[in-house]
Amino acid sequence: MILPRSVLADLFHRCASLGDAGIAALNEAGDRTGAEAVALLGDSPDALDAEEFWAFLDEILRKAGLGSISFKPGGGASAAIAWRDSAEAMAAGNVRCHFATALLRGVLSRLADRAVEVAEVQCGGGTEPCWFVFGSVETIQRLRTGGQSRAGGREH
Repeated sequence: MILPRSVLADLFHRCASLGDAGIAALNEAGDRTGAEAVALLGDSPDALDAEEFWAFLDEILRKAGLGSISFKPGGGASAAIAWRDSAEAMAAGNVRCHFATALLRGVLSRLADRAVEVAEVQCGGGTEPCWFVFGSVETIQRLRTGGQSRAGGREH
């Protein structure tokens, strides 16, 4: 796996105390991890259909001992990551959400071969899945400035 669970837990814990610099480091680590995940798909990452892709991404998270991911298509695409947190990762707070946002953005942007924006709409706080919406940069900006997606936000 790209980053073992113990390495991520340590990264989350260390970055939690670094403020903006820690968030920047987690964004970079998530983006690079996303790039490596896409590389695991081989020469034709777009050859998988949506169901196979989400199963593949779920398998990566599960093998790393991090948790699972699920996808909910609809008016606005959304995904949930249910982390399997160690005590160390939970003690670090919600910094893992920055990592997850960047990981999803990295994976989805590389597969789409264009910018895909990802935004967290509900943090699970370590006990529930964290929900993210994704789409074009413009769509996510509209959601941030004025409204909720039909599939994301408060109804999860």
